[in-house]
Amino acid sequence: MDQGIVYVTPSHQFPLGMILPVSKRMKLIQWADTNANRYIIEDDYDGEFRYIGKPIPSLQGLDQGKKVIYLGTFSKLFIPSLRISYMVLPPSLVAPYQQKFRLIKQTASTLNQQLIFRFMENGDWQHHLNRMRTLYKQKHQILVQELSRHFKGQGKIIGEKSGLHLIIEMNNGMSEQELIESARANGIKVYPTSIYYAANRTPEHPQILLGYGGLTENEIREGIKQLAHAWR
Repeated sequence: MDQGIVYVTPSHQFPLGMILPVSKRMKLIQWADTNANRYIIEDDYDGEFRYIGKPIPSLQGLDQGKKVIYLGTFSKLFIPSLRISYMVLPPSLVAPYQQKFRLIKQTASTLNQQLIFRFMENGDWQHHLNRMRTLYKQKHQILVQELSRHFKGQGKIIGEKSGLHLIIEMNNGMSEQELIESARANGIKVYPTSIYYAANRTPEHPQILLGYGGLTENEIREGIKQLAHAWR
């Protein structure tokens, strides 16, 4: 392929939560570097929340911004209703972008953009980010501990190194639909992963997505207790 664009989420793939290792990131950059018309779109999905292992540099950082279009959002760190995202372009694409999209209307609130700018400029952004990492890491640890305690031998945890959700692969004889319906009957909302499967590709055991970002620590404990009751 002489030209093309690759769209990746190396910091936290959805839904399984995998993290792309440095070796594969470098291969992607090498692929892009071999042709002037190749670019990588890096969606830094949940990249701020990594709980296990050392942080891995972004593709944009490894490439020094030459062939990587970097996308990010403030939805997970502030509130989703802000609806503010951002894009960092390679220098070679700045002029074409300004030429082709200069008349596109900006839909994000100018006031909110200025507030975020001031928040970052005076250093409060980094303090807020550190607080949120600590908060979510505590919730994450409790979730993993409770899942390990209640589903030992029956549930395999997947994608627990980063992000605001993880997957539990259940081996208790229940189907994905049965797991979801029994959880709902006990007041717990969980999510399917089968809707993301490629054609004719399904895992041996059902994999259920659990989100925890908006829950308190006590709600996480009680929720997993109720799941254990439902899934037995």
